[in-house]
Amino acid sequence: MDKQYPFKDSPQLVFHKEYVSIHLLEAQSLLLLEWKRQISMEERKVGFQEALAFTHKNQISRWLVDDLQLYIITAEEKEWILTQFQEEASKSPLLKLAVVTADFYPSLVVNTEFTEKTKEGYEAKGVIQHEVFTDYASALHWLLPDREV
Repeated sequence: MDKQYPFKDSPQLVFHKEYVSIHLLEAQSLLLLEWKRQISMEERKVGFQEALAFTHKNQISRWLVDDLQLYIITAEEKEWILTQFQEEASKSPLLKLAVVTADFYPSLVVNTEFTEKTKEGYEAKGVIQHEVFTDYASALHWLLPDREV
């Protein structure tokens, strides 16, 4: 594991490609999906589909998606997330999805509408709670409010 996560236990690596790592904190039912660099649409699909397959197989209820290395999300990626991915994710055991993004004002402003549409899409399906954060501590407090990590 390249990154030092703020957890008492070391997350278990469950999937790795040069552009994404997926780790599991089993006791917290938490999957950590970390993008290693800017990704393509196909790479996003691979990462999310691997994470969803693992989520189904292991009844995972929480995701933390680390977007800190991403600065651009294409219109095509946004559309895929708002339609196909949300539909698939809403049929999974996933209940809470936190995204940690860079605290970079231009990116935050450009993605505000997308973030709201994403949240509304999950709420309309009535299953997954979705929030965006600029730091791990806040995301983890939201994902695991009563637990120590």
